Amino acid sequence: MKLKTIAIYLIGLFLITTTITGCVLGNEGTLNYKRTTTVGQELMDLEKAKHTLTEEEYQKLKKQIMKGGPFPRIDHEDKDD
Repeated sequence: MKLKTIAIYLIGLFLITTTITGCVLGNEGTLNYKRTTTVGQELMDLEKAKHTLTEEEYQKLKKQIMKGGPFPRIDHEDKDD
């Protein structure tokens, strides 16, 4: 009787762990980028924010907007105006 209980627990533990690891390991996804604004609107927004960016950052973002792709992340310290 005790052996049967241990076997049931082991089978249950096996099923739970394979289910959990299957959820974690089986998650391969792709990032889909969908533009929700117009290019013109994004360029106007970029122009408004131009004073917070370096010329290099501004040109890089403008180029990305014109290409239609996702934007590169720009890390910079807070700038004093």
